[in-house]
Amino acid sequence: MKNQLIAITGALALSTTAFAGAASAKEITIQSGDTLSELASTHNTTVSTLQQLNGLTSDLIFAGAQLEVGGNGVATQAPVQNTTYQAPVKQVQTQTTYKAPVQQKQAAPVQKAAPVQKAPVKQQPVYKAPVKKASTSSNYQGSSSSAKSWIAMKESTNNYNARSATGKYIGKYQLDRSYLNGDYSPANQERVADKYVKDRYGSWNNAKAAWQQKGWY
Repeated sequence: MKNQLIAITGALALSTTAFAGAASAKEITIQSGDTLSELASTHNTTVSTLQQLNGLTSDLIFAGAQLEVGGNGVATQAPVQNTTYQAPVKQVQTQTTYKAPVQQKQAAPVQKAAPVQKAPVKQQPVYKAPVKKASTSSNYQGSSSSAKSWIAMKESTNNYNARSATGKYIGKYQLDRSYLNGDYSPANQERVADKYVKDRYGSWNNAKAAWQQKGWY
């Protein structure tokens, strides 16, 4: 008898709880044009809550169907408490490494080398042979004066005023007028003739021998 009373009492309690839950639920009829998001906003709840209450897997609803919107139209969500514990971060103290000051080495002073003394160089006197001056005498006749006279006779018959047909050769020895440089005086003719023979033949005798071979000197 006692066990039956306990069972009846428990059943009554469950029925009361179920009835209270059924009494708090609210259902509405879906109208044409309603959307799940608009109905959630109207009844102060969320789309996910409506999906859970009505066993929906998407946002699709149909006009004329019944939709449970929660107790008295109010959906209460328990506040979410952040239970993640974050340990305080310990700051690691960095140890400062002590560095001993570097001692700069002083460079040893550079000793300058003593200047090298050079022994004076004795200059040997250079011997220069005396320069012989060429004779510019108008009396140069080589080894024989007769050779000079012989050439003068062949060229102009000893005439200082003689001229060649072309006017190129002048005077007693018929010298090229360019050799005389415009000075046709007897003294200049003698001087230029001696120099010409000396430079070209070495002597009047050699000049005579050349004349005898070629017909001119």
